[in-house]
Amino acid sequence: MSMLGRSDLSLPGATKKHTVRSPQKRWAPGSSGGLTRREGSGRYRAVLLSAASLLIACLIWQLLSTFIFNPFLIPPPLEVIRTAIPMLISGEIFADVRISMVRVLVGFISGSLAGIVLGVLLGRIRLLHDLLDPIMELLRYLSPTAMIPIAVIWFGIGEMSKYFLIFWGTFFIVLVNTTAGVWRAPITRQRAAECLGANRLQIFVMVVVPSAVPYIVTGMRVAMASSFMSIIPAEILAADSGIGYLLQKSSLLLQTNRIFVALLTICILGFAVDRMFRFFVNRVLTRYMFYIAMT
Repeated sequence: MSMLGRSDLSLPGATKKHTVRSPQKRWAPGSSGGLTRREGSGRYRAVLLSAASLLIACLIWQLLSTFIFNPFLIPPPLEVIRTAIPMLISGEIFADVRISMVRVLVGFISGSLAGIVLGVLLGRIRLLHDLLDPIMELLRYLSPTAMIPIAVIWFGIGEMSKYFLIFWGTFFIVLVNTTAGVWRAPITRQRAAECLGANRLQIFVMVVVPSAVPYIVTGMRVAMASSFMSIIPAEILAADSGIGYLLQKSSLLLQTNRIFVALLTICILGFAVDRMFRFFVNRVLTRYMFYIAMT
């Protein structure tokens, strides 16, 4: 009898044993670093697209300055860079940037904090919301530019008038978004937490706040842009320093190249602050959501 035949026979009374093998993970070549490589390629692609976008914008700028408009009205990019270099070396532009950024940050932070606190109260207390919402809806249509005359009368031409105007441009945007976020917190989650024995404070911290955070962050990003748009007219009309004052002074002297340096500085500052804010929020939100999930 062959070896194959003997292996198929079983002795009388013997019990046949079945061996269950645990499934083994197969190693796929390159699978461990595939995700990392995809993330890296996506990041490089985003950087290349951003660089290409800026290059296209500069080319369009150069074409408009050379062939369509007078170079005095729209200076070409190289002329703006040549004008900016002495301003950077002398520190003139840095002094104006520092002053404007301090004003923006003070007004933005104070307006955001006030908007978040009042927005949470309006979102949680129905009576307070019904009482104050019509007033807020009326006031939020007054732009910071419209408030410049009364701000100068109230606070003079000092720093408080600039803080107030940026606060005004920030407060209502954050307020509306925070109220909407708290108002739209899922009722089912709140009821589920209540059934599990959570009190009002725990429901607010564990359910309402995480649901409102995306709305708050969106409102703060929009309010940040509004802060930069608010500081320029304020410094143009009632200031002796800052980027807005640089714009006003260059306009009086018909120095369009310096005007474009100031405009480009505003764009770069806004872009950089927005990217830093997004990076900070992503890091903080990731840890906060992980903490909420673990608790």
